[in-house]
Amino acid sequence: MKSPIGAVLLAASLGCDGSREVPAAAPPDRAGAVLAPADGSYELRLPARWAGVYRVDSLSTQEQGSARPGALNLLYLPADSSIRPQTLVVVAVYDSAAWAAVRAEAGPPPGDSVAARAGRVYIVALPQSNPFAPGSRDAVRFDLLGLRPAEVTALGKIR
Repeated sequence: MKSPIGAVLLAASLGCDGSREVPAAAPPDRAGAVLAPADGSYELRLPARWAGVYRVDSLSTQEQGSARPGALNLLYLPADSSIRPQTLVVVAVYDSAAWAAVRAEAGPPPGDSVAARAGRVYIVALPQSNPFAPGSRDAVRFDLLGLRPAEVTALGKIR
């Protein structure tokens, strides 16, 4: 799938080197890659411990729903290459009216609102559970890569 995100090359140059080694725990203040959608409305500061074990993808039109174009899906690349990549975090932006409509629909929303500015609502969606077999190398790594509450609030910067 071709991504409309101009930040993919930036991600590649800032640490997404394809390595599949288990990352060492990084100090919380150590910076990782910085990504931004094509419209430049926000930037994401990824944890350094994600280096080499994620890729950036876009959402399909169906997955994106009423979100604005440019939603980012950051996928964990399992050590077991027979397993498909799994979402670490999705970041999407909605117009305020579209987000209100989504919130009014039955069922859980596609993420949590983390900021609102200039008629836009910024949404972060995290995995609800670890998709890997308990105790497996990928399960352990996926848990290590999970965002902590303080990281979610510091993940993005709205411009």
